[in-house]
Amino acid sequence: MKKISILAFFLFLFSAVASAHGPVRGKMTATVDIEASPEAVWEIIKDYHDMSWHPAIAGVEGSGGNEKGATRVLTLADGGTITEELKKYDAAKMSYKYKIIDMSVVKTIQHSGKEEKVFVLAVDNYQGTLTVKKKGNASVVKWVATYYRGYMNNNPPVELNEATADEQVTAVLTAGLTSLLQKFEPNTLPTAITFTMKR
Repeated sequence: MKKISILAFFLFLFSAVASAHGPVRGKMTATVDIEASPEAVWEIIKDYHDMSWHPAIAGVEGSGGNEKGATRVLTLADGGTITEELKKYDAAKMSYKYKIIDMSVVKTIQHSGKEEKVFVLAVDNYQGTLTVKKKGNASVVKWVATYYRGYMNNNPPVELNEATADEQVTAVLTAGLTSLLQKFEPNTLPTAITFTMKR
């Protein structure tokens, strides 16, 4: 009986700790094979200030070129904005890493007695890495996004929870990689993109 009580206590303690801690960082990896040389694919995405290959981006303003610390402001097709900072750029490895540092607000909501801002992406501390590598006679493009949900406390509203964050990030990666793929393979569908998610 005593052993059962001790076990029950530790299960309760674990449950309390689990429910008390906030969001868990997610890592979403999207990859797509493209029937083109890595150099040809990299040529399209290598300019940090050029996002014309992504259909959700209506325009880009930035400074700093492809140097670490460069910033860009993405104006979305729906009018929202996302500001990003270049954290790492490696032309030889055909890769760059960036971080979201600011976003426009879509609306505000009331949650747990407080007013909460809902940004254009339901994420916090978002970082992304785009990489092109050779794969046989073709290429593979990998886009990795790491992020927390937009609400950093417990009991998030639906607008800022993990499911919404995952859905929005998936949409961003899918749209970008599909557009990039179809520049070389116009008839290939988005189902060619594979996703893995860790949290």
